[in-house]
Amino acid sequence: MRGWEQVVSVADGGVSLAAVHPDGTVSVLGIDHENSLAGTAWDGEEVSAPRKVPGVVDAVSVAAVGASFLVTHSDGTVTGWGDPLIADGGVRHKDVDGLGPTRLGDVTDVVTIADGALNVLALRGDGGVTGWGINLTDSLGEPNGTRVREIEDVPGSVSVANPGDAAIVATGAGEVCAWGNNANGLLGLEPRGGQTTTPVRVGNLQGITEVAGGLDFALALDSEGRVWAWGRTVSGVLGDGSTDDTSITTARQVVGIPPLERIFAADSASYGIDPDGGLWAWGGNRRTGPFETQGRLPQLVPLPGPAREVSGNVVLLGPPN
Repeated sequence: MRGWEQVVSVADGGVSLAAVHPDGTVSVLGIDHENSLAGTAWDGEEVSAPRKVPGVVDAVSVAAVGASFLVTHSDGTVTGWGDPLIADGGVRHKDVDGLGPTRLGDVTDVVTIADGALNVLALRGDGGVTGWGINLTDSLGEPNGTRVREIEDVPGSVSVANPGDAAIVATGAGEVCAWGNNANGLLGLEPRGGQTTTPVRVGNLQGITEVAGGLDFALALDSEGRVWAWGRTVSGVLGDGSTDDTSITTARQVVGIPPLERIFAADSASYGIDPDGGLWAWGGNRRTGPFETQGRLPQLVPLPGPAREVSGNVVLLGPPN
C-alpha cells in the first residue's frame, strides 16, 4: 500500500486501520468512527491514503480495542484515541473533550496490548496485567468500575489474550491462566457458567509460549509448535471442519496444521504463522477469494511475502524471501 511500505505493527479496527512505522510515527486510514482517525478527518469521512497521527512519537506497536487505537511507546507508556472510555483510561465522558491522542498517565511499563472489543488488557514488563474499560464479566478483576487498575493475583505472564468475556494469559512457567466468565468454558472449568475475578489454571496445558483469543474461544501455542483450542467451537476453531455449536473446557489440539511460531485470532477466525512465514487460516472468516478457507479447514493463504503479524483480517508482511 502506498505510504505503508515501511510498517512494524498494524491494527485492524474494522472500519479503520493504524500502522506504526520504523521511525516511531503512526498513520491511519479508513472511515473515521468515534475519532478512530485521531482528528485527521471529520466524523464519517473516508480516508484512502495514510495520514500521520499528530504528536505521536517513539511508538513500537499498536492495538485495536473497539473503536479505539492504543499505541505502546518505547518507554512503556500508552497513547490512545477513539472511544474516550478506552482512549482515556476508562474515564467516562459525557462528551469527547478533544480529538487529539491522549497519553494515559496511569499506564506504565506496558509491553503489548491485546486486541479487544469492550476493555483493555495490557501486558507489563513485570509479567502483570493492567486493564480498564467495561468489566461486566469480571475480566478486569476488582474493583468494579471502568478505570485503570492493576489486575490482582496474575502470575508472571509472557502473553495475554482478550477473547471478550474472559482474560487469558500464558505464564512464564508455560501454563495458562484465565479469569472472567466461564459461560463458554474459557476458564477450563466444569460445569460451565459463573465467573471469577481470581485467575485459575486452565487444564493441564504445559510449555505454552503464546495465547490468542477470538469470539468466545481461545488458542494456545506450545514450545513444539502445536496449537490448542477451547471455548465455543461453532467457528470451526478445532480445524477439523466441525461447526457444532457447543463449548469445550478441555483444550484440544488443532488438526491439519504444521508446527507454528505465532498464533492470532479475530472474531471467528484463527491464524498461525509457520517458520517460513507462511500464513495458515482456519475457522470462520470474512476473507474473499483467493484468501478464504474452504469448509473452515486449515489452509495456507497465498501471500506475496512472509507473514509477520495478524490483526483482525489484516496481515503485516515482511520482505519477500
